[in-house]
Amino acid sequence: MVKVRDDIPRLANGAVDIAAWSSAVATDGHDIDAAVLANAARVTAAVPEAGERYLESGLEIGQLVVGLGMDTASVAAAIVYRPVRAGVLGAAELSEALGADIAELVAAVARVATTSLLEMTNTRLQTTEARNQVDNVRRMLVSMIDDPRVAVLKLAERIVALRLAKNAPQQRRERIAREAHLIFAPLAGRLGIWQLKWELEDLALRYLEPGAYMAIAKQLDGRRAERERQIADVVVQLEAKLAEQAIDGEVLGRAKHIYSIFRKMHSKQVGMDEVYDVRAVRVLVDGIAQCYAALGVIHTQWQHIPSEFDDYIACPKENGYRSIHTAVMGPGGKTLEVQVRTREMHEEAELGVCAHWSYKDFMAEPDPYAQKMNWLRQFVDWPEETLPYSFAKGVSDELFDGLAEERVYVYTPQGHVIDLTMGATPVDFAYRVHTEVGHRCEGAKVDGRPVRLNTPLATGQRVEIVAGKFEAPDRAWLDARLGFVRTARAREKIQGWFRERPEYENSAFGITLIADMMDRLGLAHPDKEDLQQVATELGFASETELASALAVGDCQVSDVVGAMFGSASDVQLSLLPPDETSQMRRFSLEIQARDRDGLLRDVTVLLSGEGISILANSSRLDPQSGAAVICVELLLPGLQEVALILEQLSHVPDVVDVRCAAA
Repeated sequence: MVKVRDDIPRLANGAVDIAAWSSAVATDGHDIDAAVLANAARVTAAVPEAGERYLESGLEIGQLVVGLGMDTASVAAAIVYRPVRAGVLGAAELSEALGADIAELVAAVARVATTSLLEMTNTRLQTTEARNQVDNVRRMLVSMIDDPRVAVLKLAERIVALRLAKNAPQQRRERIAREAHLIFAPLAGRLGIWQLKWELEDLALRYLEPGAYMAIAKQLDGRRAERERQIADVVVQLEAKLAEQAIDGEVLGRAKHIYSIFRKMHSKQVGMDEVYDVRAVRVLVDGIAQCYAALGVIHTQWQHIPSEFDDYIACPKENGYRSIHTAVMGPGGKTLEVQVRTREMHEEAELGVCAHWSYKDFMAEPDPYAQKMNWLRQFVDWPEETLPYSFAKGVSDELFDGLAEERVYVYTPQGHVIDLTMGATPVDFAYRVHTEVGHRCEGAKVDGRPVRLNTPLATGQRVEIVAGKFEAPDRAWLDARLGFVRTARAREKIQGWFRERPEYENSAFGITLIADMMDRLGLAHPDKEDLQQVATELGFASETELASALAVGDCQVSDVVGAMFGSASDVQLSLLPPDETSQMRRFSLEIQARDRDGLLRDVTVLLSGEGISILANSSRLDPQSGAAVICVELLLPGLQEVALILEQLSHVPDVVDVRCAAA
């Protein structure tokens, strides 16, 4: 790990030699634009105070990305990522210096960094959930990745973070390691990027189980010379045998990864001497026929162990991995693992999705390898790769329930991930957390900013519910046209709360809803005869039944307004008669609210989002109360539409009252 930084070329004063590093990368068999990398390095080095430190870690990430065969934009993004993530290098500045593609790529990787804020305990937020928290975090991470380069960059960045964590406080070190073990190593495995997967696993084990890690590392070091000699002998013997059979094969000693040894020792309850891949070689040939021919030579030369044979060429793994694995009793009666694969399979196994992918190819043609990330986002049936002794099993076997419908993954202020239906709102979120939270919901903040309760949520957002002292769900949440509720769970809970109220209370509440809307419209309250007529028109037996239906959400106040008036032709609320062609009328609304930044913007965004023409608007501060007063003139078909807009506007954060102004 130190060696990586020692390899960075430096000037006489000890500073990084940017030109030398960029030139070396571009001329080392990679199709990389050295000028772009040098520019990215200079931008990073220019960051005040910590520029040199950011540059060193950026080049370290960049070196990993280069080794995976990624494009120029990916390497440049790796170099500048750290200062952007720390907030000391702005998006506009980066876009101007390096271009929009690199700036957008860095921003996408930074969005994925949300996972660092999440709670990684393997628990369920609710006992009724089928999936645990770790599984939700995994799904959330994958759903945020729209560009395969983002996944590779994030994995490389996490490796460098783990390398640097050796000097961090223990709590931070363990958190980074646990995140890598549970989230990023499985992602690297799913993508087949074994170079990154193995280092993520080894470094995570080093911090989470330092005793076990050091014990295995010590045993590996203590017997290294003997093993290296044994492997060298095997390589010579096997290459000679292959040559005798006219098989053009290359035999390599295979790297031994501490986590892999540790996992096998633990799962099989054996010592390191009984772990077959401590001594291992890999045979590379030109074609599949030669793979099986080489396998025959190996099994003829040494006695194979039947229980340790897997043919991943005939039956590839889900991530596309192909190779033949066998274990034999090698020289001196020592177990030896041998992997046999073609050179193409080897490149694919080492680099995974990177081996057959470039960004342009991904966008241009339906290559099956280029589609691997898209498949991953749609079907995230993660393999259980965590250890039973440290993490609970039970990653759901069920198909991802978002196959027919995308899911949204947001998280609580405590870092617990919640999955919701696409289009879900803060109200849906509140009821997903707990029924009581939903019933007491008065407002919401998304990423620290107040939002309307019918605002659709997006993956990666942090949602905070503003709860009142008492349970009092809003009746308007049940009006589908207002968009407050998308999930069946929330709707059922809200309706259930209202249905549990006494009949007389619901009836009185329904009458109050009608009276309140008439007041806001500036109209007289309907009498008993009017209500009976409306009830009949809407299919209810009596005005009492109508009022109860309003209270439990089986009918909407705007429906009552529509049944009572139909259009605005008989009331004097509109400033103008209807246009002969569009039949639209001009209405004036007055909004009273607690003053805050962005209030007028939120009002106009809501209205424009509903496709409503704003003819005029004005605002002022009440000198006595200090409250804001906003007046808007709108074109609407009639009173039913006015009633709907009154309801919508009343749920803008900090709005106190909305009503029709006098004509």
